[in-house]
Amino acid sequence: MKARHLEILKEQGFPVPRFILVSENEEVDLYFSERDCFAVRSNFSSEDSGEHSFAGQFLTRLNVKREKVKEAVQEVFASYAGSLDYKEKANRGKAEYDLKQQGKAETVLIQEMLFPEKSGVLFTKNPKGILSEMVVVLGQGLGDKVVEDQENVLTYHYFPGECLYQEGHGQSCLSEQAQESPGLGLDEEELKTLFTLGERIEELFQKPMDIEFAIEKGKIYILQARAITTLDMHLPTRILDNSNISESFPGICLPLSESFAGEMYSGIFTSLGRRFLGKRVSSYEAVFQRMVGGFSGRMYYEISSWYDILRLLPFSGKIIPVWQGMLGVSNEEISFSKKKPGFFLKCRIALLFCYYFIVSQRKMKELDKFFQERYASYSKRVDEEEEAPALYRIFLEMKEDLLREWDITLMNDMVSFISTHLYGKKTAFSLETMKPVRALSALKAVARKHGLDSEEYRREKKSYISAYGDRIEGELKLETRTYRSNEELLDRWILDALETEETDRAGLPEAGHSIQKAYGEKDRFEKDSIEIDFAEKDCEETSRMEKPSEQKQRKSFLYRLAESSCNNREISRLHRTRCFGLMRRIVDKIGEKTIGFDVYYLRLDELKEFLFSGKDFSLKIAREKELRKAYERLPVLSRVKLLGKVDRDPLAGEIRVLSYESFKEKGNIEGQIEKPGRDGMLGNTGHIRQMEKAGKKDKEAGNAKTRVFFGRGVSKGIFRGEVLKIKSLQEIRVAEAKGKILLSYSTDPGWFPYLDMASGLITERGSLLSHSAILARELEKPAVVNIPKIMEELQSGDIVEIDGDLGICSVIKQKEK
Repeated sequence: MKARHLEILKEQGFPVPRFILVSENEEVDLYFSERDCFAVRSNFSSEDSGEHSFAGQFLTRLNVKREKVKEAVQEVFASYAGSLDYKEKANRGKAEYDLKQQGKAETVLIQEMLFPEKSGVLFTKNPKGILSEMVVVLGQGLGDKVVEDQENVLTYHYFPGECLYQEGHGQSCLSEQAQESPGLGLDEEELKTLFTLGERIEELFQKPMDIEFAIEKGKIYILQARAITTLDMHLPTRILDNSNISESFPGICLPLSESFAGEMYSGIFTSLGRRFLGKRVSSYEAVFQRMVGGFSGRMYYEISSWYDILRLLPFSGKIIPVWQGMLGVSNEEISFSKKKPGFFLKCRIALLFCYYFIVSQRKMKELDKFFQERYASYSKRVDEEEEAPALYRIFLEMKEDLLREWDITLMNDMVSFISTHLYGKKTAFSLETMKPVRALSALKAVARKHGLDSEEYRREKKSYISAYGDRIEGELKLETRTYRSNEELLDRWILDALETEETDRAGLPEAGHSIQKAYGEKDRFEKDSIEIDFAEKDCEETSRMEKPSEQKQRKSFLYRLAESSCNNREISRLHRTRCFGLMRRIVDKIGEKTIGFDVYYLRLDELKEFLFSGKDFSLKIAREKELRKAYERLPVLSRVKLLGKVDRDPLAGEIRVLSYESFKEKGNIEGQIEKPGRDGMLGNTGHIRQMEKAGKKDKEAGNAKTRVFFGRGVSKGIFRGEVLKIKSLQEIRVAEAKGKILLSYSTDPGWFPYLDMASGLITERGSLLSHSAILARELEKPAVVNIPKIMEELQSGDIVEIDGDLGICSVIKQKEK
């Protein structure tokens, strides 16, 4: 198998050292090479097979002198005696074995010996089962020391289109420092060539491949290519995507939040399945259990499960692209884990879909009333209960009670997606989004007038917390501290906002000019923006300003359906926030009675076991704490393809995220692999180096021109201004956002104070119905979302122009480094 793969690679023009095969009784003739040293490798018939993988179990002799090759060949043949096939020969008898082995003469591979500066192994898929990752393990000198862990190694983790990072203490040749102090590592050209070779080899054999390589005098050679036999292809393929969900679960999530979110999504979709599938719901139970999942401590949609459910709907071929666009799914590849539903099932679902499409808005009003009644009752019970096990029982009761009707929100989401798409205008449908905004503005006004120590402020704050105390950045992560769980957070925000107003009133020309640009009116910034914008600008005034044709559109059935469904969607999301907040209160009280905040490092099933059987989870909690610290250091992945349940290694060593500019355009070096010469070998890498130099010149020339990035325009308007790059809200004050264009991976409702102060918004993730999009439209701030890799391209201080209509971000001037 090994030699056959090398023969195929040689025929296709890959850089393979010269080699021959010899059988056990064949005379060894080294006519094919003039070199003095050779590598003698096993080529056993069952080696690298799908049933058995004998890699490393047979003898390999390296650096064998020409006169010692025959002796080494015999030693390799002798190593075959311990194989399963030889044992089978002894057990079955020679005659039966020989019949089975007809045509399978065992051979040994003799290869020209290389003396590489670097060598290693390239896995075209992570052998753990991470199918979207390529891995390179690199060491100095001969590869045997790398394989045997006798040499310090560097490991490169490459997620095509996502990121490239290095693990280990070696010197990366991609850094500026390496140019002065070269050491173990690969430069960008070597990595690019290596990964491209890997992709082409995988495509050639149609399997994930384990590829041994060596780099001698700047040239990459392929020493061996075999299938990765450790991957269990019988496991289900899972595709995780963080589109939209990263708004509600930003950053690292603790185990309790992951498991609680999984329970909620599973319960809601199971209820939806009962409505639409009837008795057939059991065939989709496994799908309902995989709606969301955690990976490297972060939350993802298990997007393949969502596609299976969307496939059940009428006109699913039309609906899925709409759903992808509204949710902000950047990778539009569609995969299914289940067979196509039958005709009669589709008919049943189509009829029910039409029915619920019509009655969805009435059902949403009923759910609103139902939730408010139940929420008040459960909230009172949680406040009064003091026993930890009893608090957990309240959660179980609450879950069964509320999830029974909650699935109608999914139907309303679909109505919202479809009606908004068909209406086709960037209209601020959702007025519900602004209710907590107005309430916060009113609280700020009371604090300004009476002070934070006044009875009026305490009364208004209590009212705000009662209604919106759980609405904050990361509101669906149970471990998040909210205004309800820590009132001082709200006081701090109010003080920060009032200090910002005082700075504005100081009359600094720069600040005034920046705010004037943000609001477009000379004296508008002197007043509270939210109070003016929304208390005085009501719908009647808007209608008087519209053209007759626009007023007619607003009165149309499609407009009213879009407006109603969007409003109901925001109402249900607020109720969801309150539901998660109630669970947070339950867990906090359980923690107070038991192990404190450590309770959040348990999963729901573990929490139950801890409370009712007294099992000690201290070791598990300590492990989870360290895991989360390690995952904080890893680059965020927007999409990942997995085989079964698998996660990234936490990587306790040095991690360095690398730039890979020339990787970004797919197929950048396709066609640059040279054709084989007369002896089947590749020429030198001069052609590739010339192409790389040309690419660098083009890049340098392009820097003088305006760079343009395309995303999704979600709020109308054009604005030119300074970028403020935000990785964490804890790193900046609200005042710093004044007049800036905010740049982030994503946002959530907790970003309102910052977006209110800002002049525009750019995000890597997001969609038309994201909270950031709705708030931007209500606040009349231009916004462009879903721009891939924009966080890598822009920095704080860059001057850009954003067009919220066309979804364009143009770089006007970059800040000098």
